[in-house]
Parts: sequence; structure tokens; C-alpha cells
Amino acid sequence: MEIAGVDATVVAEVERETSELLSRLIQIDTSNPPGNETAVAEFMRAWFREAGLEGEILGEPADRRSFVLRLQGQRPGPSLLLLAHEDVVPANAADWQVPPFSGLIKDDYVWGRGAVDIKNLVAAHAVAVKRLAASGADFAGTVTYACTADEEEGSVGGARWLVKHRPDLMRCAYVINEGGGGFLEHGGRRIYLLESGEKGTAQFRLVVHGEAGHASVPLRRGNAVLAAARIVEALVAHELPVVVDDSSRELVELLVDDPVLRLRLRDPATARAALADLATRDTRLADMIEPLYGFAFSPTIVQSNSIAVNVYPSRVDLSVDCRILAGHDEAEVEAEVRAALAGIDAEWELEWIGVIRGNASEYPTALSRAISVVLERLAPGAVLANSHSVGFTDSNWFRSAYPETIAYNFAPHVVEGYDAVTIRYHNVDERIHVRDLAVQALFAERLALELLR
Repeated sequence: MEIAGVDATVVAEVERETSELLSRLIQIDTSNPPGNETAVAEFMRAWFREAGLEGEILGEPADRRSFVLRLQGQRPGPSLLLLAHEDVVPANAADWQVPPFSGLIKDDYVWGRGAVDIKNLVAAHAVAVKRLAASGADFAGTVTYACTADEEEGSVGGARWLVKHRPDLMRCAYVINEGGGGFLEHGGRRIYLLESGEKGTAQFRLVVHGEAGHASVPLRRGNAVLAAARIVEALVAHELPVVVDDSSRELVELLVDDPVLRLRLRDPATARAALADLATRDTRLADMIEPLYGFAFSPTIVQSNSIAVNVYPSRVDLSVDCRILAGHDEAEVEAEVRAALAGIDAEWELEWIGVIRGNASEYPTALSRAISVVLERLAPGAVLANSHSVGFTDSNWFRSAYPETIAYNFAPHVVEGYDAVTIRYHNVDERIHVRDLAVQALFAERLALELLR
């Protein structure tokens, strides 16, 4: 696919540079755990030094560090942060067509763990900053480049450490980060998803108590395993409140053609039934919208304190993943857990595993308008649809630390759409088309020039 308004020679050069850089980055195994992200930070410092640009390696512990570089404009103005993380999820090589840390470039794709999550942006943003510096482009303010540690687990440092310990470097007006940028073909248009916020996590453990005893007495009361099974069924069957807010509005307006169904989807009293109706027509769209209508209980792990098959355990731990919309909290989650289990004859208690509040940036803003302008130039006819991420990204730390910061998740593709790309996240045979990689670099470069005029 041609990229509108960009000379073919430029596209070819950016494809080559981004692909080669991404290939090298994939070859640095930063599977988290254990991470070892400092190896990427050191590589990027050396890569930028070859272009005459100097950044800093920051963070702790010593093997889990990040790299940050600031490019100053010609006059005062706002600051734009181009953000991506260095770590990746582990990969089982036996399941892949190619070695997952080979960085193989073949058939117009770069293959390997991190190709779309999210070393592609570590590479694309780097090339964008290098091109800005080399061109001597006239822009105001500051463009900051950051590749950060420990996003996948978030237990050590990375972006969270940086916003706390180096606000002098990281405080910014605008952030562009991973997520968003996938497109859907609908009604003869390409609808691009922009994420202005994200759900938080309210993960918990239900500790179910029972009476230990010999399993040869099948009618014995107090079997904690049976109680845990009843609890799982009750959690899944519980009808949770429906939340209809702006996180789903544009998706419904742009992607649901039936005007009556649109109205029903935007009314909390009818939204649940309307989602069921939508699922019979378009399962994919229903699956995109449903997580934005509140939270759900997703039991994921069941463990007992017995290792003997002929013994009733006295304790069963049931772990539950729960994601909460921006503006909601764990108190609401606990209230719904208690409501769901009110009729269950079991002794249990709730322990929080981890809670991170969801948050969102204002929308629309100068940043979303600049994204729309640049996207239209690169992909004429493209339309933005605001949404929220149902997962977690490091944008959360910036919104929490700096409430005035506008943080969006957006990195456009033009060759492959939403369905083709998102299925590769954390999956086998992860790869990105070289043209999409080039577009992400060109987009970041042009966004800086449009926003920081």
C-alpha cells in the first residue's frame, strides 16, 4: 500500500531503517520475567550516539533500567513524549514457525517476540526522533523519547519509577504510547481506534474455608472444593451493573448501523439486552464494546492447601481477575462480590491481590486533533473512534502522576487491520509488516511537527 503524501524513496529508507533496528531489538531477549531491559537501554544509547544524540539510562535495579532522550525545539512550547516499553512476554520457541528472538525479516515482515508489543514502537519512535534531529525541523517545545522497563509485570520500576524519581525529565503535556491505531473497515471507511483511557485492575483472591477430612466420606459437609465451585458459578452468573459512558460512545455511533440498536446500546436500562442482540449480528463488535460497559469477574486460578487426592482441603484459594473502568474503585467490586455470594453457604474472605485505578485523559484535545490531521494525510478518509484500553499500559502512570498530562495510545497501521494485528499480541508467530512499521515512524515524526508548531 502506498503512503499518501510521502515520497516512495523516503518510505523505502524508513522501512529499511526501522526494520533493521527492530530486528536488532528483538534479538535482545528481554522476556519479563526476568526482564534484563538494561541491555536494550544500552543498545539504544549507543544507537542514538551514532546519530550525535545523547540520552540517559535511568532506573533501578541495575539490570532493569530505561533510556530517555530529549530533543529541544527552536522555541518554547509544550512537550510531547514518545513512549514504548523494552520488555516482552516470554515465548516458547517450540510453538513458533521461526525462532522468537531471531528478528527474522522475511516476506515483508519482521518476526519475533515484541514485533507488535511493543519493540516496534521502540524502533519507530527512535527513527522518528533521529529524523527530526537530522532535518533541523522547526518545532516548539520538546520531544522526549523513552523506552522503559517492566511494563508487562509492573512490579519493579520502569515508567512508574521514572515519573516518581525524575519528573524533571518525564513531566510532559502530551504522551503517545502503545495501543490503539488498529483500523476496522466499515461502511466504506477505515475507522481507527484511539485509546484515551484504560481500565484499571481490581484483582482479588477469595479464601474459601472448609473442614479437613478423609475423602472416602463423600457426603461429608464442609468440603472447601465444593464451596469454591459454587462460588465460581455464582460469580459468573451474577448480573453486574451496566455502565454506559463516553468510553464506548464513538464505537457505537460509528460502527453500529442500526439506529434503534444504537439507542438501546446507549441506554443503561437496555444496554445488556442490546449487547446480546449485537452479538448475534457481529460477535467481534460486541466483544469490543462489552468490556467498556463495566466490569466482570473472571476466575482464573484455583488452588487448595492439600496435596493428597484422598483428603478434603481446609482451604481453597480462588483468584479472580477484574478490570474496572476509569472513575470506579475496589469498594464497588467488593460490594458486588458480596451481593453475588449472599446466598452461598460457604465460609470465605476476600484478599486483594492488586489494585490499580483506571484513568482517562480528556478527549477531544489538541493532541487528538493533531492525530486526526496527520492520519488523514497518511491514510486519506481515515476516521478516529475514541475508546479505552481494556488492558493496562504505562500511560496510566503518567495520568496518575501528572493529572494535566494528556496521554493517548495510538500507533497506526495501514496494511493490516485490527483483527490481523491484535491476535498476535502475546501470541505465537508475532510479526509486523515493514510498511506498517515505517508508517508508525513517519506518523510520530509528523505528529511532533503538527502538534508542536
